[in-house]
Amino acid sequence: MPLEMVTTLEGIWFLLAGFFLVGYALTDGFDLGTGILTIFTKKDENRQVLYNAVAPVWDGNEVWLIAGGGMLFAAFPIVYAASFSGFYIAIFLVLWALIGRAVAFEYRNKKESPLWRKIWDWIYWIGNFVPALLFGVAVGNAVIGVPIDQEGVYHGSFWTLLRPSPILMGIVGIFMFLMHGSGYLLRKTEGEVFNLARKTAYIAFFGFIISLILTDFLLVITAPELYSNYFRYPIFWIAPVLIFLGLAIYFSTLVSKKYQKVIYGSTLVTIGTVLTIALASYPVLMRSTLNPQYNLTIWNSASSHITLTVMLVVTLTIMPVVIFYTAYVYRVFKGKVSSEGGYH
Repeated sequence: MPLEMVTTLEGIWFLLAGFFLVGYALTDGFDLGTGILTIFTKKDENRQVLYNAVAPVWDGNEVWLIAGGGMLFAAFPIVYAASFSGFYIAIFLVLWALIGRAVAFEYRNKKESPLWRKIWDWIYWIGNFVPALLFGVAVGNAVIGVPIDQEGVYHGSFWTLLRPSPILMGIVGIFMFLMHGSGYLLRKTEGEVFNLARKTAYIAFFGFIISLILTDFLLVITAPELYSNYFRYPIFWIAPVLIFLGLAIYFSTLVSKKYQKVIYGSTLVTIGTVLTIALASYPVLMRSTLNPQYNLTIWNSASSHITLTVMLVVTLTIMPVVIFYTAYVYRVFKGKVSSEGGYH
């Protein structure tokens, strides 16, 4: 491991950025995965089960996304400015999708009309599918590179972001969230929804492996520099090993019908996938395709040391409370769910 990763404020905040990404992927990840399944069941009661499975925790899970955005703004403001301006349309679509998802929770059960509920079910599905895809595409573009100049100004369009490698990384993200969502549903549901989750778990497992292999094959050809860190710092291999270990646990628990433990495998896969991408890019946060000298790194895009120090103290003070509260909420709502009742 590079020593500066744990001995400098910039390196520590790189690790914390990875922590926030992992936190969001683990929590809101299964929300996105369960939401994507909504349109794959026609029965209203089954769809209501999918809503009820995440209803107590989904809004708390999104706190990780807000915290991550705030962290990026305060710790690496230049990266924040370059990414939010360059990816403006993509971020706009994600925000509207997330807003639609939130509104669907509130309004779906306001009327008994089947048409009314079907409309909100589609809005809810879009609110989960679009972020699941575009988050992966955005991360892929930041890691592979986008046309930014020495001042961090983006010289491209929305279509510039839709290249094969980032799109494949978005597809990897979709299958990863589906794996995690299926593992969550196998713990939370029974009956037809449970059977749907079990079938989806197999599909997502093989879909993740195939899309990951295709992505790696394409990156070896188009961006081989992303693999150099793993030869420079052998300890980084822990991240991809977590993926393989998670896949083994996921599949073995599925086959042996230990459904309560399937989510342990998807958790390791999610952690390993996020860390593999982050460590491959270190110390670059946003790569430039115009000139490598224009890359935004943890060194040239970080805030002042006093800002990073104050933020670090506050984060280390508050974060344990957030983690404890999150764990407590999951413990309170750990039981099985049904279609009875509804959000609020």
